[in-house]
Amino acid sequence: MYVLRADGTTLTQVGKVTGLGKRERIHAVRFVGGTGYVVTFRQTDPLYTVDLRDPTAPKVSGELKINGYSAYLHPAGEGRLLGVGQEASDRGRVQGTQLSLFDVSDPTKPTRIAQYHVKQGHSEAEFDPHAFLYWPAERLVVVPLTVYGAGAVSKPGAVKDLGRPGLPTNVAVALRVGDGGFTEVGTVDHTLGTGRPEHLAPIRRSLVVDGVLWTVSDAGLKATSLSSMKTLGWLRTA
Repeated sequence: MYVLRADGTTLTQVGKVTGLGKRERIHAVRFVGGTGYVVTFRQTDPLYTVDLRDPTAPKVSGELKINGYSAYLHPAGEGRLLGVGQEASDRGRVQGTQLSLFDVSDPTKPTRIAQYHVKQGHSEAEFDPHAFLYWPAERLVVVPLTVYGAGAVSKPGAVKDLGRPGLPTNVAVALRVGDGGFTEVGTVDHTLGTGRPEHLAPIRRSLVVDGVLWTVSDAGLKATSLSSMKTLGWLRTA
């Protein structure tokens, strides 16, 4: 990580931190105040916290090693950080989308306090941050998911099947973030008309307005009540 200062039309290096995740690839970076968060991955996922308060002498504050990786990081209130990426085996083989909730209140000892794993899943939010929604007023996270085969969304105490063997299923999953973890609020799908899993369009964007969750796909626009997760309206465009 390099710190640069703007000197007119020139960028001058004033500080750096090197040696993070040797022989690994950087998957995500986020800056919150005077702290930087860096995720690298090869077989395990080191989440590094970097103290940037002195730009001329940045330094690694802490490190957390877990399986898998986060491809996108998002602040979720005081001392909390959300990660969207992939779970992985001890050998680094990816195993489906995971959402992680990190406690970063102590930068020297980051910890993961909750995980929401989607077997055989993939999320567009892993490579496009515009597909990710965090609504602070409701502490609500909404991410699009494509689940391949007989995948399942799982969390402590509950498992919800999504799809059938050999068929991809596209939904947006809504989760509420609590101090201790994730609570599933519900899922939204956009059908192209047949009602079969292979005809569910991938959801690209989501937004909350006055208690209504709006989701957009190539198939259309849907309004869903946040309180009941019931469909309020559907405008089909494809």
